[in-house]
Amino acid sequence: MKILGIDTTGQTASAALVEGDKLIAEFTMNYKLTHSQTILPMIADILERTETDKASIDCIACACGPGSFTGIRIGVSSTRALCQVLGVPGVPVSSLEALAMRAADLPGEKRRSTGDTLDDRTWICPILDARRSQVYGGGYVLQNGYPIEAFKGGAYTVEDFLEKTDECDRILLLGDGTDAYGEKIAEARRGKGKFTEFAPESIRYQDAVTVGRLGAKLLQEGKGLSYQELLPDYMRQAEAERKLAEKQAAEAAKQAASKK
Repeated sequence: MKILGIDTTGQTASAALVEGDKLIAEFTMNYKLTHSQTILPMIADILERTETDKASIDCIACACGPGSFTGIRIGVSSTRALCQVLGVPGVPVSSLEALAMRAADLPGEKRRSTGDTLDDRTWICPILDARRSQVYGGGYVLQNGYPIEAFKGGAYTVEDFLEKTDECDRILLLGDGTDAYGEKIAEARRGKGKFTEFAPESIRYQDAVTVGRLGAKLLQEGKGLSYQELLPDYMRQAEAERKLAEKQAAEAAKQAASKK
């Protein structure tokens, strides 16, 4: 079963073609071009260089969020278009869960808590920078290389995220939120006698390979969707939407006060 994986939720755009556990090809780009300019040409290049017939693709797995709102929209709209044209299902994949799967690629000397047999005393904690001292984050353990939820992925303040991790003595941080808030989190946990490890940069950020592999598993579980059903998962309002809602609430309050 050939799965095309797509991830545009972060700074890097990534596309990958996987078949079972085998990686056929991967294309990753972090350049000044926007994801909307790069992702479809990247996919076309993969298919051409691997001599893959579009008709042989069984499914397209897309990281549907959380992450960059613009990146999510680009990835989801591209996936929907491809699914419609190719007549194949799409599988929405959590960017947090796919990122947690990258922990299985830790170098051998650091595999003390990850891999096929996971030491569940360590939580794999992907965190993405959501700005304003907030993160999109979650806690997972890996079983047979796949993420099992330890605490629910969502939008948290850094303080709320820290509170979620209090139950675990050892965590591994991945994602660009590590760059922004990792030291703060590690210092706060150190004060409680708890250990925090940072994933190496080689596996710290999102990529389409784990999106494709997790998508294959989800497809086997019957979680494939039609292109119309494939939707983004922003996990919170966009900044513009939040400000509009605040403005509307203020205007409504003002009007109510004027009627008294």
